[in-house]
Amino acid sequence: MERFNSDLFLTTTQVAELLSVHPSTVKRWCNEGDLEVDKTDGGHRRIHLRDVLSLSSERSIPTLLDAFSPYEAHVWTALHEAVDEGDFRRVRALAMGWLTRGHLRRLGALFLELGRHPGVSFPRFCDEAVRGFMHDVGETWRSGRLRVGEEHMASEALTEVLLRLRDAGPPDESEDRPVAVVGSMEGDRHNLGGLCVRLLLERQGWDVYFVGADVPVEDFAAIQRSRNAQLVCISFAPPNTAADMKRAVRILGEFYQGAHPYTLVFGGEVAEPPFLDDLDLPFQAFGTFASLTEFGQALDEGLGTETRTVDVGEVA
Repeated sequence: MERFNSDLFLTTTQVAELLSVHPSTVKRWCNEGDLEVDKTDGGHRRIHLRDVLSLSSERSIPTLLDAFSPYEAHVWTALHEAVDEGDFRRVRALAMGWLTRGHLRRLGALFLELGRHPGVSFPRFCDEAVRGFMHDVGETWRSGRLRVGEEHMASEALTEVLLRLRDAGPPDESEDRPVAVVGSMEGDRHNLGGLCVRLLLERQGWDVYFVGADVPVEDFAAIQRSRNAQLVCISFAPPNTAADMKRAVRILGEFYQGAHPYTLVFGGEVAEPPFLDDLDLPFQAFGTFASLTEFGQALDEGLGTETRTVDVGEVA
């Protein structure tokens, strides 16, 4: 990734986006001298971010960058690389810097802005920003450059972001919504993967019973039966292994009741693909998903709401 360039110029369209005005308004401000303008060799207007923020302050125009002083240019660049180029590395690097300096509010605000951006799908936000950042946090911790407490602070900050991204509208109490049970595998004390699944399902109209982290396998079976859920989603991460997944599938198979059919899926990371060929899988369907994007695509195809076969794939 290239070094950050603080000499940041915006197009009139970008200025309009930042100030929530029409591009013609920006052009008028330029023509009237309210905004200082440079021009490219091709004659296109370019406006320094510093001048845009000065104008917004003078006219009390709120912008998404107000919470990030003095890092406005860094945040603008990071967000646009993520949205326009699909490159989340600068977002994660900026967040890591704030984590190590204890700027947790800035970190949360950055992820909240990205999670709300209409140009980034929620599954991609979870895969590239949330999961990608926590992977970076884990690698930094393993190298000795982060404390356990700092890793926990990062996890808590992103948990708060995800909860704030939940729909704030009135709950849908309709009785015909599909039902899912979501949580993390016994031994997995992290909630982020399960929270991402929960939010995705809720956004697609599911009634979700979220059981949290470190849940005994038997509890998934009991709650599925008591709520007559069509889908059970289990977040799976190290130190659990393929052998642990196989054990969980076997136990859930023993508790499975044909009168309460459901689809079982695992999502997350394991060291090797699960070998389940010797198990008789009684479930309506079964699958593993390495990313929320893959899981979302399966939901769009009717996962959990109709009888279908899901290929058991590697959890990378």
